[in-house]
Amino acid sequence: MDPKIDTDSPGFLISTTARLMRAAFEREIELSMIGVTAGEARVLAHMSVCGALRQHHLAERLGVTAMSVTVFLDKLENSGLIERNPDPDDRRAKIVTLTEAAGPVIEQIQLAGKRAKGVAFEGVDSEAFEVFKSVCHKLCDNLNTQSCDQGDAK
Repeated sequence: MDPKIDTDSPGFLISTTARLMRAAFEREIELSMIGVTAGEARVLAHMSVCGALRQHHLAERLGVTAMSVTVFLDKLENSGLIERNPDPDDRRAKIVTLTEAAGPVIEQIQLAGKRAKGVAFEGVDSEAFEVFKSVCHKLCDNLNTQSCDQGDAK
């Protein structure tokens, strides 16, 4: 008999849920026709939470390569939604910041995220959702040396 992965293990459940949530979010972004791709929307969403930060830190937070985030940032910069400026402490590094023009786009991204969340949490009561959030925050605290929502510029 072939060994089978325990599909109820935390890692498997989290990975599967994250993949499905990402797909739902991508569908909602596509349906919204807000002028950014799902990848660009994820960049803007993370930046709205984290604030200004170095490009390589943004790539780490998104779980993508530096080259991938650079492609997203090039498009967002050309659209006037972000700015890249030299880091005053390290001229080789760039700090990425949102522009005012990003505000309305981020609002549309938030709405798409709420719709995806609505699909995902249909039939889940608010008490269960609060427990879910609490457990997720605890897992992040246990697994991360930095807080899940920390937004340092460096």
